[in-house]
Amino acid sequence: MIVMKKIPTLLPLLFISIHFLTSQIQAGVAANDSAVFIKGADVSFIPQIEDLGGIYKENGLSTDPLTVFKNHDFNYIRLKIWHTPDEDYNNLAKILLMAQRIKSVGMKFLLDFHYSDTWADPGKQTKPSAWQGLSFSILKDSVYQYTHDVLKALNDQGTLPDMVQIGNEITVGMLWNDGRVDGSYDTDTQWNQFTELLNAGIRGVRESCDNGDSVKIMIHIDRGGNNTASRWFFDNLLSKGVDFDIIGLSFYPWWHGTLSNLQTNLNDLATRYDKDLIVAETAYPWTLDWADTMDNIVGSSDDLLAGYPASVSGQKKFLRDIMDIIGNVPNGKGRGLFYWAPEYISITPIGSPWENNALFDFDGNVLESMDIFIDQEPAPDSVFVTLQLNTATLMDTLGENHFAQIRGEIHGYSYNVLPDGRKLTWDTESELIMLNQGGDYWTISFPMYPGDTLFYKFWTGFSLSKPTFQRLGWEGPVQAYGLNDNHRVIIAGNRDTTIAMQYFNSTGSTKAQYWQPFVPKRDTLAVYFRVNMGPAVSSGRFNPDTDGPVTVRGAADGSGNSLSWDEARLSLEREEYSVNNESFWSGTAYIPKSATIPGNALEYKFYIENGSGSGLEGGFNRSLVFTESVSLIKSDTTLHWAYFDPSGSGITGAGEKRPTLFQLEQNYPNPFNNQTRITYRLEQPCNVSLDIFDIHGRYITTLVRIHQPAGLYNLTWNPGNTENLASGIYLIRLKTDYGEKKCKALLLK
Repeated sequence: MIVMKKIPTLLPLLFISIHFLTSQIQAGVAANDSAVFIKGADVSFIPQIEDLGGIYKENGLSTDPLTVFKNHDFNYIRLKIWHTPDEDYNNLAKILLMAQRIKSVGMKFLLDFHYSDTWADPGKQTKPSAWQGLSFSILKDSVYQYTHDVLKALNDQGTLPDMVQIGNEITVGMLWNDGRVDGSYDTDTQWNQFTELLNAGIRGVRESCDNGDSVKIMIHIDRGGNNTASRWFFDNLLSKGVDFDIIGLSFYPWWHGTLSNLQTNLNDLATRYDKDLIVAETAYPWTLDWADTMDNIVGSSDDLLAGYPASVSGQKKFLRDIMDIIGNVPNGKGRGLFYWAPEYISITPIGSPWENNALFDFDGNVLESMDIFIDQEPAPDSVFVTLQLNTATLMDTLGENHFAQIRGEIHGYSYNVLPDGRKLTWDTESELIMLNQGGDYWTISFPMYPGDTLFYKFWTGFSLSKPTFQRLGWEGPVQAYGLNDNHRVIIAGNRDTTIAMQYFNSTGSTKAQYWQPFVPKRDTLAVYFRVNMGPAVSSGRFNPDTDGPVTVRGAADGSGNSLSWDEARLSLEREEYSVNNESFWSGTAYIPKSATIPGNALEYKFYIENGSGSGLEGGFNRSLVFTESVSLIKSDTTLHWAYFDPSGSGITGAGEKRPTLFQLEQNYPNPFNNQTRITYRLEQPCNVSLDIFDIHGRYITTLVRIHQPAGLYNLTWNPGNTENLASGIYLIRLKTDYGEKKCKALLLK
């Protein structure tokens, strides 16, 4: 005897012609089906949300949600089916109607059997009420007949599913307790019963119609980031001879781990079982806000992955990266993914605990993050962009061993991951760390795709966790190209580009992106002088309220009479809001270029005009050497900030030697073919960054970035096995709290 819930009457025979056409097409596309990357969505809530008045919008217009997905290159729709649900949703009648809609827009269809009257997942696999109390043999027969009849009904109306799940997240079995396999149920007897139930469902699919064998069978568990649990399940399953096509995994970071965990698991399963893999469920929040009073499943920043904020760009980045991971599974076994409930917006009276994970905003407008599913042309050749920053205008004492960082996001072909793999974010995770070029000059080169737009600002700190004192390290407001947004902008062109020098804005006033702290003048060199009077104030030598101004005095012949030892020709202004109670003073001298002969030096000192005693600072004269690049090319230069009276300030002055607090030895062997050993010593505990750059200063990789105790350290750089680098000279840079050292390494292949 077979006990089943009655299947609704089949739809009229007018669908027979559709079925005939579909059956003819299926055979032709089957051979190419495995080459298509699946971009799917489980949209089982659509009928209920639409019945309650929910509206989905694209470009501000109300649109069929399936059309929205189709417009964004989704090619698969997943629907769950419950046996006898309490409400008139997720049943066969609704599945038949939705299947017609899916096929009418030209998408494929995955049917997800829960074999329950409600949700089935690793925490519950409750039998349908109609199957309670059945003997095992009758239960098995019911699974077969129910599956067979559902597939037959769909086939009869010409909407045969392209893929079927036999159970939903069945890591611990299904149809408890007959098919339960966890804990004390993890026995050979229970596994035999579980797999017999699975085989009954699979047989129901394949015997439902002439094309039943063409339907792909997925076995779906939840442990996307747990390789041990995944192996346990599929080792047992396959040992019982279950014949299926696809391994399906759920992956939600707040339950299943990191993207690295997912990647490790997928790669192992692909080689271990030689089966196609699909991430059958995944999602990520675009906000942590709520649209209703219903508690959200994901509502805390603790649920987020590092570097993936709860924002539209963070959601987009997550999807881009997970698709890259799936696409790079060995042997082409990564088939694609299904986004779970992207349509689950909040609608009265049911609300939604998932609306912040949807791909529509709270008003039903499609989010930009859905664009990530749109097929893109192959990546164009990248170009290198070089940014230059001058921190002479930073109102804090940033040293050469400190940090200048670019934080922001990229729109276009790239989505916050540069072509070389470096990540760009609005927080400390951003990997665009600038190189100090001496004094206040910083630079960085990185690849971008032509046409991509970089939105960014500069951030400075004494370490990546200790910002400079204003605005927690952030520069003040900046404006690009007349835009009102508070950020800088670069649009990559078609060739390598060096962007004009940009100055850090420490003020609270909005500055144009390419503002300068001086007025450029023809035939002159603008020299920006800057001094920190903090130690002089602390020692009692200088009272800024009575002793100012601070001026610069120097050799008249070396400055083209812009300076003089006898009188103040350049007065500095006190920088409002600068560090240590406005201790910085600065100003610009305009020196005729005729006086800036390469090799000549300008001798100068800072001077307190109205102080008691000698106003001239002590120690040796300061010196600005005019190099060929400064005198013949540049129209300006800046002098790195200096303390007044360097000999008494504890800050190293010109010509003084710092104590050796760290050492970088030459790598060995050098030249090297495959790997080389790098050795360095720390005399004091400090933050350490050991990075590799090419000869042009382009970032290659980071070997160390951590706080380390004093000691001798050895490590091996192995680019021969881990990085696709060409032969050539590479720079090894050791950067610590006390400065940086570099050495050259020659790679020969």
